[in-house]
Amino acid sequence: MTGHPPPHRWADLWAGRVEGTERAEMERHVERCRPCARVRARVTRASDSFVAIRSQSVPEVSWDAIRARVHWSVSTERHAALRPRRPAYGWLAGALAGGLALGVLTGRAPATAPAVVAPIARLTALPVPPAPQPAELVGLVSRASGEVMVDGVRPPDLFARRLARGSRLATADGRVDIQFGDKGAFALGPRSHLELRRFDAQVIELAVDGTVDISVAPRGDGQRFLVDAGDHTVEVRGTQFRVTHDAGATSVACRHGLVAVSDSTGRVEVGAARRIHVAKGTPVSSEHVVALSSDEVAALAQATPLALPLWDPVALQSSAPLEVATSGRRDVRVDGVELGLAPLRVRVMPGRHTVEVADTAGRFRRAGWVDVMAGPRGARLEVPAEPPPSNGINERRRQFRAALDRPRLGRCMRSIAKAGLTGTYVQIELAVDAQGAVGFLNVIDTDLPSATAECVRQVLTDVRFGRGAAATLRERVDL
Repeated sequence: MTGHPPPHRWADLWAGRVEGTERAEMERHVERCRPCARVRARVTRASDSFVAIRSQSVPEVSWDAIRARVHWSVSTERHAALRPRRPAYGWLAGALAGGLALGVLTGRAPATAPAVVAPIARLTALPVPPAPQPAELVGLVSRASGEVMVDGVRPPDLFARRLARGSRLATADGRVDIQFGDKGAFALGPRSHLELRRFDAQVIELAVDGTVDISVAPRGDGQRFLVDAGDHTVEVRGTQFRVTHDAGATSVACRHGLVAVSDSTGRVEVGAARRIHVAKGTPVSSEHVVALSSDEVAALAQATPLALPLWDPVALQSSAPLEVATSGRRDVRVDGVELGLAPLRVRVMPGRHTVEVADTAGRFRRAGWVDVMAGPRGARLEVPAEPPPSNGINERRRQFRAALDRPRLGRCMRSIAKAGLTGTYVQIELAVDAQGAVGFLNVIDTDLPSATAECVRQVLTDVRFGRGAAATLRERVDL
């Protein structure tokens, strides 16, 4: 590039129509050319003004009402000037009497009285009906860990609470995910506060102090999604991004899509795999957008807010929370979906769900299954601590098989055996200490109905062991 860029190219650069090497050359040129820097600042301010004007709604003026008033006002005055005066009743009576007398003398009928012209009615303009109000949105908790406060209290029915305009959320060391549409959700990070200032089908406005991860579907015409972070406003059209705001700075990182960060000095767009960091008191227009590292992109992907595939606030009233309680922080999966570190609570539909927990090597192992019934109480699955490795597994397995109460197992299987159901099994995981006490026993897989599986599990829990090496083993029991 030779010479100074023309002003219209700075407008093209602001609108994102300059790419590649030309964009880089213009950026380098403006850093060392003060006249071009002033030109770019004027063009950017003017472009921002156009954006603000374009975002304002057109004023509603009832032009038909004004035209009707002027037309009828002029017409009434004109007809009033041409209309004859109303005659006096006394003079009219005398004239009629004189006419009758003259008619008697001359033999002629009296002339007909002139018709009185009725005044023209005035039309009143009909009032313009008010514009319909946008439908209010509803948010539901889809996942929670740690302590979560709603409107200043810790609600016992967190998963039944319906969040709307004005709701306030706060977290301690935990995290909470809120879903408000098929593809719309946000997650409030630890030690953060968030207020739903506006929450309807036209405008969603969130005020955050802390960290919030947002995933939102593309907005339609007239729809806006705003995040207020102190002096800065983040607006999106459809993307996944993170906003972190505290007393010292505001940071915005975008995984995919496009977000715009603005303040009183200007506006900066942040594209996919990019971020911007703005210190308090620093104009956003003076900061540069930088690329995210691969680790930062992976962290954003892992922090994607949880959204259920079925979104229907009425149908979700039959859902229930499933609590996975672990000793220590361990990664957990429910029905094959990774949910992050447990202990946590997650919204699920009624039915049987499989829970897997990661061991110290990072491998997911089935911790058990749980039947969840509809209702606010939900269900709870306790996952014991991972025991240390042991060399006494074979001995404990031999003791377990020898101590099985087969007659009791047969009584548990009697009802389904009469129905012709055979070849069933139960796979368990149990831990035995050196004294022979059973630390835990979980059914991790079975093809039995829930009532029969619980009967079998009770028989297996009653197996007694002698003294020996502590061990944790998995065993399949064919029935």
